[in-house]
Amino acid sequence: MIGAVKKANSAVMTLIKFMLILTGTTMTVLVIMNVILRYVFSSGLTWSEEAARFLFIWTTFLGAILANDSGLHGEHMRMDFVAEKFTGIPRKIIEELAMLIVLAVLVGLFFGSLQLVKSTWAMPTSALKLPKGGVYMCAPICFGYMTLQTVARMINIAKATDDQLNHKEAE
Repeated sequence: MIGAVKKANSAVMTLIKFMLILTGTTMTVLVIMNVILRYVFSSGLTWSEEAARFLFIWTTFLGAILANDSGLHGEHMRMDFVAEKFTGIPRKIIEELAMLIVLAVLVGLFFGSLQLVKSTWAMPTSALKLPKGGVYMCAPICFGYMTLQTVARMINIAKATDDQLNHKEAE
């Protein structure tokens, strides 16, 4: 079961990496193309700025999922100077409490972003005429997946040995 979850997560991370390359490249091409059109031909694409902004939003949220995915400690910056002072069971308790706080924030952000998507779905964007809720859909996707990652990390912390908790995998 755990092997299947790891394989599924690996597939999702590969998809996210591909999407990040695609959105980053598309965003760059749109911005450069619009700059050339404006300064060389004195005309630009009215929709390209809006498209680049929406791609940037999606890139940011997808990047957050990717950064949050790595190992027991994750890649996001964290202040662990208190947890580092402890070992064994007290260290696990502190790590789990920290993850519970992260989990509570992520769940709150998930439900808040669902409300945002729901309340803005009928509003079209100005240039592309896309539903604004579709643009904001990246938030509940991000916070929902990061919630699952946090739960998985909490399970890993509960199963971890003292050595695994005291040393990051990358070190």
